[in-house]
Amino acid sequence: RKPKIMKINTKQKPAYDIIGDIHGHADELEILLDELGYNENNGHYRHPQGRKVVFLGDYIDRGPKIRRSLQIVRGMIDAGEAHGILGNHEVNALRYHTSDGNGGHLRKNKKENVKQHQATISQIAEPFPDEWINWMDWFAGLPLWLDLGPIRAVHASWNSEVKSQLKEIGKLEGETLRTHSIKKTVPYERISAIINGPEAILPEGFWHETDDGKKRTEFRVKWWKSLEGKKCDDIVFHNSNTAMPDLLPAELPVTTPFTQDAPITFFGHYAIMKNKPGPILENLACLDYGAGKGGQLVAYSWDGEAKLDDSKFTSTPQRKDNNE
Repeated sequence: RKPKIMKINTKQKPAYDIIGDIHGHADELEILLDELGYNENNGHYRHPQGRKVVFLGDYIDRGPKIRRSLQIVRGMIDAGEAHGILGNHEVNALRYHTSDGNGGHLRKNKKENVKQHQATISQIAEPFPDEWINWMDWFAGLPLWLDLGPIRAVHASWNSEVKSQLKEIGKLEGETLRTHSIKKTVPYERISAIINGPEAILPEGFWHETDDGKKRTEFRVKWWKSLEGKKCDDIVFHNSNTAMPDLLPAELPVTTPFTQDAPITFFGHYAIMKNKPGPILENLACLDYGAGKGGQLVAYSWDGEAKLDDSKFTSTPQRKDNNE
């Protein structure tokens, strides 16, 4: 009798571990990767079963090990073990260090901007200036979003119309960067919609204080919902510590309600400061749980499911140093 020949299925279904904003916390990133089953091999992390990581941006600023964080992220991306997108902090850095042609920079080097970016300046830009130029060139080549079919990734908010308008943007450098860095212009607003998310304006006379003590009249909104006719307190995102007025906003952004048939979408940016990670909708999750502000670094492990599963969130322990 001839031996029975068994066919081996070499087509492996994609499986992803999506990781939220790191903000220079390399120790937490390595703890999380270890928890997810990744091993460091030949200078980069990989998973023995072929899983890939999707990084949601904001690799820099705030934390104590920004350089190491970048090395881990880039090492995995360059080795084909991960995908990564731009966060608003990387775009801010590109603007901060790029001349506006008039003796200044695309992002003004004023006190509050220096403070936000100081950890990166101190850890990389000043001690390793040539290396920093290389990092900025790498930032410029990262995409603003990822569409992987059944799942999607964006830093702050998914906007299909804006995505279509930015489809041919290419590398965010040179004249392209300058064009998209002039405030109150359409190109600037398009980039902002993706990396910062839409914001509403408080009624006249109202303001709220941010974590870094800045007074703002704008506030972040639940961009996946219809906002029409809703009061400020109903649409603010996330768990703001400042009470919103029981009034309609003075100005509302245009949003498109998220539908149940949309692919699962992951985003970061919003620094949710609560203990237990979980989905917003069955196909929508924010994975930024404030790692840069003393919170947790969070991942979601996706294995092909059509609906998000509460049990598939993994997080590092919340730190006590909530003062960065």
